[in-house]
Amino acid sequence: MKKTTVEFLAGLLNGSVEYVQAKENFEISGFAPVHSAKKDQVSFFTGKTLMGELRTSHAGLVLVPQDFLGSPEVGALLRVKNPYASMVKIVQEFFTLDVKENFVAQSAKIHPSAVVEGSVGENAVIGPNCVVMQGSKIGDGCVLEANVTVYSNVEVGKGCLFQAGSVVGSRGFGFYFDDAGVRKMVPHVSGVRIGDRCEFGANCVVAAGFLAPTTIGDDCHFDSFVQIGHNCTVGNRVYMASQSGLGGTTVVEDDCEFAGGAQIAGHLTIGKGAVIAAKAGVTKSVPAGAVYAGFPSEPIDKWRKGVVAIRRLAEGKR
Repeated sequence: MKKTTVEFLAGLLNGSVEYVQAKENFEISGFAPVHSAKKDQVSFFTGKTLMGELRTSHAGLVLVPQDFLGSPEVGALLRVKNPYASMVKIVQEFFTLDVKENFVAQSAKIHPSAVVEGSVGENAVIGPNCVVMQGSKIGDGCVLEANVTVYSNVEVGKGCLFQAGSVVGSRGFGFYFDDAGVRKMVPHVSGVRIGDRCEFGANCVVAAGFLAPTTIGDDCHFDSFVQIGHNCTVGNRVYMASQSGLGGTTVVEDDCEFAGGAQIAGHLTIGKGAVIAAKAGVTKSVPAGAVYAGFPSEPIDKWRKGVVAIRRLAEGKR
């Protein structure tokens, strides 16, 4: 992000500054979600009262509604008409892609039909009709089979495999309303970060993040047609079977498993070691180690008892 100042942003957004921890104008050099923003970064909050992650935020500047109540421990508040739309304006105005000199290792094997503008590590294989966009990085030993697309601002660790048709770093399915009340797409510019030894089945999609990258840990395995939504954080050793998916801003902790067709709503947490049964629809966060099934999903023992009870009622039994 290009550097700017609190006062400049206030003028740009037609907002009013309220200094809290900071006592005067200061420099802003980045943006991040409110829970992880640092003292030189800007974030936004849409609620009217102090709550949740904002209570412990250490952000430099937070965009808040004009009628916001509370005094969080941040550098300053910027009261604006529409915090979400204002945050989008900042991203569009100040985001710059950090493109370093591209490097393609001599040991990498690049198919003649592939388009490679990013960096490719040692012994990597880039197959037919693949696209590796500028500002992306493919680690050592990775294999991209046919027709894989890797967008800008995507970094892939070592030894990852992408089967045919996979797409990494595309814009997520996120919307906001501008000041005129018009629904518009969110610019997901923050890309994707993938760890080591992950495998992606045919036609998987990993969407880019908005203010921070979508992240995936080490040793994860995804079957065909798996969807990882924008802003998701996926831990290590996560397994997702075909047609399962994560809504945006979902957190999946280590060692979770998702059976075929399992769908997770956005802004939830799936606890460490949890298992989601086939075709389950998860609408609330799942505790660590739990096994959930059904729609709306619930602990699998409870779901099984419910299925039996319904069958008994249908048969005229009590």
